[in-house]
Amino acid sequence: MIAVHISIGLFFIAMGFITMKSPWMIKQWRYASEEKRKNIDIKGLQLLYCKSMVGGGLASVLLGIVNYFVEGNWSLYAFIAIIFGMTGYMIARTRRYDKNPKSKKEMTIAAAITALSLFLIVGLFIGGKMESKVTIDENGLTINGMYGFTIAKENIDTMYMAMMSELPKVKMRTNGYNDGEVAKGNFRLEEWGACKLFIHNAKEPVIVIKSEGKYTILNLYETEATKKLYDELQNF
Repeated sequence: MIAVHISIGLFFIAMGFITMKSPWMIKQWRYASEEKRKNIDIKGLQLLYCKSMVGGGLASVLLGIVNYFVEGNWSLYAFIAIIFGMTGYMIARTRRYDKNPKSKKEMTIAAAITALSLFLIVGLFIGGKMESKVTIDENGLTINGMYGFTIAKENIDTMYMAMMSELPKVKMRTNGYNDGEVAKGNFRLEEWGACKLFIHNAKEPVIVIKSEGKYTILNLYETEATKKLYDELQNF
């Protein structure tokens, strides 16, 4: 996520300066008729978009830098807040420079986009908190749900149980969910490098699986459920 924050931030900054040079980057101007363009202060609109995107981009880059030193899923919510803030500010201020009345269709689309965005945020939180479903069959181990994947039986080299405190320290999250309690997805651990984590309770025992040179670390919310899963893995 650190690289994502910085990359998207730099993209926003570049788009801001491009918009300042080319009014055709602005949808209201690009699709407006000659009559409607008379009611648009294009210079003011370009400056608004440039300031908004450059400001949002700088905030995103700074977020990525801070997230490198302070881990946690807070950065995802902060990034979403930046996007909403930047977009909301542009929409609110656009009316100063575009005096054309908005149609019901345009207002409906804006409301639908907002509702969809909120739905995705809530879905991400619920999906992150939901316990991963683990299934075992003759082909191997499958972790379902967010960031899920399958480990083929013949590719498992090592498997054991340990406490998270006994394992190498988590260095950073590269692409995953982490709210301080639950960690799912792709992380980097000191000494082990890239690993898959499906940790629902870091204070409880975890199952460590080494497959094709890479580690997968997982547990369930309840200790007994984790131990039962480990016994099943030992016998399959």
